[in-house]
Amino acid sequence: CSNDQAACGCCLMQKQMARMEQFFNMTTIEISQQLMNSKMTLNNIKNRSAFSVALNNEKTLTCFGPVADDRRVPYKHIFLNLGDSYNAQTGIFTAPSSGVYSLAATVYSLSPVDLPQATCAQLQVNGVAVATLVEKNGLDSEDSSTVVIARHLKAGDQVSVILLKGCNICDDATHYNTFTGFLLY
Repeated sequence: CSNDQAACGCCLMQKQMARMEQFFNMTTIEISQQLMNSKMTLNNIKNRSAFSVALNNEKTLTCFGPVADDRRVPYKHIFLNLGDSYNAQTGIFTAPSSGVYSLAATVYSLSPVDLPQATCAQLQVNGVAVATLVEKNGLDSEDSSTVVIARHLKAGDQVSVILLKGCNICDDATHYNTFTGFLLY
């Protein structure tokens, strides 16, 4: 390289190309690693599931029930439906993947003092009660109950709230009646 100018330029060019190739290979490895990390993060996000719904969003208080037979509660106001696993038409949350879920329900009703008052419902998984919400004290015009559980669900399990025979719930834009669930892990 030191005696021949043409050879020196060629030699410098080869050294520069070797450095660029080494840099390119390092960058490619780093990009591949970042891509793999991004795919893993995206996969974790896809498997996430969360929903939170209320009976309605009406300006005035409206009631569902009392019912002659047990009936699924049709929560129509959706706050969040990450993963689209809650169906507002059926009132059913279908677990998209197996895991431990946090499930919560709150029921509330209001009636004139001279009418019997009963707020009662069940949190059900695949049609089987896993928790009961009951308040029938009759001492005032309002009744409410809340339950929060952690439950292992399998992909495809269906969760809903069932209003029990003779009971009612009432709601408006204050969202007294809610049904919420999310995948913990």
